[in-house]
Amino acid sequence: MKPWEFAIPPILYKYLRPERTHILENCRVRFSQRAVFEDERELQPGYVSFGTEAEILRFVISKGIQLDPRLPANVLAKLIAEDSRHQETAKRVAEQNIKSIHLLGIFCLTEAPDNERMWEEYADNSRGFVLAFDTTHPSFAQLRTPGTFGKVEYNDEPFGTVLGALEREGASGLFRKRNKYAFEAEWRSIRLLTALEKFPGEVYLSQFDPAGLREIIIRSECPAQTEIRRIIANDVRYQHVVVTVQEPHEIKT
Repeated sequence: MKPWEFAIPPILYKYLRPERTHILENCRVRFSQRAVFEDERELQPGYVSFGTEAEILRFVISKGIQLDPRLPANVLAKLIAEDSRHQETAKRVAEQNIKSIHLLGIFCLTEAPDNERMWEEYADNSRGFVLAFDTTHPSFAQLRTPGTFGKVEYNDEPFGTVLGALEREGASGLFRKRNKYAFEAEWRSIRLLTALEKFPGEVYLSQFDPAGLREIIIRSECPAQTEIRRIIANDVRYQHVVVTVQEPHEIKT
């Protein structure tokens, strides 16, 4: 199945640091560009090779590539396909020149509201809070359109060929991460940065409707809990939102 073909869970969660309570007042969340992620393979999974002979031939013809007038396109494709050095060079050049991934912003959510590693790594060691978004609410469309929304696959195997991914897989490679990140149980919204609001510091934000927020989860050590409760109590947009105090538990593996 493609990432966007999976049934979306009715509730998805966003872990946040305690200082980000302004999100509740501004009703905006960040879509992060590739450069700010720690994983160098973000949005660009590893590939086995540049392409098969057939894929390379189609590519050579479509781009009008001609190294030597005496070298027919089919011969050139065969030379590249059968030489591992040419494959590696072409693959490296292609990856370096895929500029479109730098034009995308990602909003990461998770299926897990009680994952200890998520609390540790994304919510300041349990000092932060978690927003629970109702994905069945019509307003959730604000966070996914225009764009692509789907479930992340975790796999350490190379993705195939560069050209094959471009031809057949489309956006699937944008929803693939290495196994060491599997604890995140991630769903992501991918949108063009041009479709988002740009703020100083190359920060890109998207609005969300408070009507689509169902719950805010905190832990007892959250220094922002008073502020969160104040906002929920005084802002009529959040009168339906429940604040839940969650107790830590053993790390799930």
